[in-house]
Amino acid sequence: MKNGVIAGGVGIWLDEIVPCLKDTETGEIKETVVFRIESRSFLEKFNEKNGWEINWIKIPKEVEVFALALKENNEIQGLVGVRNDVDVKAAYLHWACTAPQNNKHAFGKQKYIGVGGHLFAIAADRSLAWGYDGFIHGFALNKELLNHYLDVLGATYLGALHPYQFAFSRMASQKLLEVYTYEWN
Repeated sequence: MKNGVIAGGVGIWLDEIVPCLKDTETGEIKETVVFRIESRSFLEKFNEKNGWEINWIKIPKEVEVFALALKENNEIQGLVGVRNDVDVKAAYLHWACTAPQNNKHAFGKQKYIGVGGHLFAIAADRSLAWGYDGFIHGFALNKELLNHYLDVLGATYLGALHPYQFAFSRMASQKLLEVYTYEWN
């Protein structure tokens, strides 16, 4: 965070590649929906104190925030902030995180598998909607995560603006959208 503004960064670990979310206890597959969070005040409840990694209310206003939720009850399982980067002609993946109950790395357990990949797919979807053929760029929080995105998702290393900068080409984004399924709500 700089001057009270959330700086961009992506710190999601990807687990199993599954089209919908998978319950870790039962193995049951759960269908998902995605919706844009229009009300900034709604974001107040997603904060560091309750395990959401950052205070989402402090995301810059030009960043659109989308929620990945269970279709059956709209329970939010992850959030992703994406900005239309007109200068670069790409979707800028500003920040993304899973709900605390899905963050195995921070809390040692995970309710649903597949959240992280869905959040990347939502960014790819926005890139297509903005006319950028699926091109996405962002910054990983560290080298280990950067290598994870390169290996698991087919991201490309850029490193021009930041040592952990990555990008997704049209083909890499297309693969994401072929695997991860959700409905827009």
